[in-house]
Amino acid sequence: MKKKSFLMMLFTLALLMSCTEEKYVSDIPDMSAKGKREYVFAYKVTQENEGLSTKGASLNGKTWGNGSTIRIKFLNGTSLAQNKLKVVAAEWLKHANLKFQYVDVADNADVKIAFHWNGEQVTWSYIGTDCKNVPQNAPSMNLMLFNENDATEVNSEDFAAIILREFGHVLGLVYENQSPNATFKWDASRVRNYFLAQAWTNAQIDTLLQVYSKTQTNYTQFDPESIMLLFFPDFLTTDGKGSQWNSKLSATDKQFAATLYPGIIEVPDRVELIYKQANDPNSYPYTGVRIGEYYWINNNFYHKVPRQGGLHDAGGETDVTTEMLDAYMKAAHIDLNMKNDAKFPIQVYNLDNFNRYYGRYYNANSEIYMRQNGKMYEGNSSSPHAGWRIPDYEDFRQLFAMCPVESDGTLRTKGIHIALGAKHGDNPATSPKYEQEHANKLIYGQKPEFFNICTKGHSVYWYTHNDPGDVAGVESVKNIYNFNLMAGGKRGNASYWWDNDYCDIETGKCPKDAHWGEGQYLYHLFYGFSFWTIKNPVHVTVTIDTRGLELWHLFNIRWCRRLTDVELGYKLYINSTQTDIKKLSLTENPPAGYSELAPGYLRGFYVQYILDNPNPKYTVSDVIRFSKQVHDELFQ
Repeated sequence: MKKKSFLMMLFTLALLMSCTEEKYVSDIPDMSAKGKREYVFAYKVTQENEGLSTKGASLNGKTWGNGSTIRIKFLNGTSLAQNKLKVVAAEWLKHANLKFQYVDVADNADVKIAFHWNGEQVTWSYIGTDCKNVPQNAPSMNLMLFNENDATEVNSEDFAAIILREFGHVLGLVYENQSPNATFKWDASRVRNYFLAQAWTNAQIDTLLQVYSKTQTNYTQFDPESIMLLFFPDFLTTDGKGSQWNSKLSATDKQFAATLYPGIIEVPDRVELIYKQANDPNSYPYTGVRIGEYYWINNNFYHKVPRQGGLHDAGGETDVTTEMLDAYMKAAHIDLNMKNDAKFPIQVYNLDNFNRYYGRYYNANSEIYMRQNGKMYEGNSSSPHAGWRIPDYEDFRQLFAMCPVESDGTLRTKGIHIALGAKHGDNPATSPKYEQEHANKLIYGQKPEFFNICTKGHSVYWYTHNDPGDVAGVESVKNIYNFNLMAGGKRGNASYWWDNDYCDIETGKCPKDAHWGEGQYLYHLFYGFSFWTIKNPVHVTVTIDTRGLELWHLFNIRWCRRLTDVELGYKLYINSTQTDIKKLSLTENPPAGYSELAPGYLRGFYVQYILDNPNPKYTVSDVIRFSKQVHDELFQ
């Protein structure tokens, strides 16, 4: 069926104003020789585009294949104007994985460009691949120039803005004001009267007021600085909020183009980082390691923050001391008389190493301070990377799901120890491998008669190849991602009493009635870890606990950064019945009934076991099952 083209007039950029509206003229930035008020803009669509929607806006189905070479020719125009267009249009190519090839007028081209075609004083372009459907002797883009030989006009910022905008249409973008996230409050009567005076039809004005639906749209958040946003006077809206004149690609324009047409982005396995915070002249080096779809810092935060007092802050910013460690060892039944033994965990008594590798313990206010005042810099960048942040529960769940499940498909703490834990020798604060009997000596002292009666399970130290408290032993700690997880436990906001469940060190009674060990602030050191999230902490000891119970103690902190869609080069979607997961390119729309797969256990297991695996051991139904049977208190 033959497709008719019609002109959809969207906006005039500060159209010719009447004397009664002269008060608004002073609000309009001055432009070039003729002035932006005389440039009129529109875009052309084919019939099949009626009722379609936009992406930040781009028409679904009108984008070019990623990596395409778009052939372009000029139907007329001076070399001055043509050369200017080539230079400016290339700005898009810095962010979109496309190529522009300019060919002779006699050759076939995808995009056909004319200047002031047949005297037409409207700038317009067809959208995306619709350009290909225009006959070779007719323009798919028309650019309005009053004088193509006027170097002042051709080289003006205004004409450059026009070129960028029209080539945005070529890439598949439409005007930003038609995005579903646009919030213009039009005064419909005033808009209609205003544009009728400019010889618009009512149908064209109806189109002007149209906002595309979300269901048919591939779009970003509304961007007031987008090159695709036209200028409107304030008086056309009921709240007096029009738009500004934009002449350059905004940050969102650039990212959006990279999302539509992603190039091959190298994402290294590790990235060097510098942390800086307000009111602190120091810089703190860290390292980020890639784990699936994230970068995670591979060391607990060790820097100090300005003291953040408040509720439950006893001892909040004071360092761990030798006395605290002694008290904790006693409570954990590690015999202090064995300090000179080669297998005693003496490494933790080097307090500099303790702070550096176990990290510091922060209260809630300190976490908030870092969130609000801390900045992370990647590599040699002079600008902080906004993606680095305190994790949420879902981020930790996806991290844990990158660890191996056991034979029954259940993720337990053992898998986390294996994949993420630092083993002896990975840093100066880890302790040696323990032998079963030797570990019992360290715990119960020189009383071998207690070895057999004190059988209650106990984990002495997880940097070992065989956990002395586990009869079956555990698989070797591998630290496969170089995450260097340290069993720092947590720290109470006061002198902390806790039930240690161990046999009495004096009598061997197992356990001693109402025996409580005084941890002197430390709790679960050597046994597990706790990290702050953006809400409440997560814990891993005997079980995983991502419920986010409200606690006011002090915990370790690590930040993470989820890789962007452009860095990943794909999106994951799951169907409503949770029986299928699809990996799609950034420009593909998901089938009906599919929504984007959220971060968490399921996504992590899919990434670990199925994504980009040509011969996966497990199926989608398997990883869905894994995600529902994690040994997490969340599911108990």
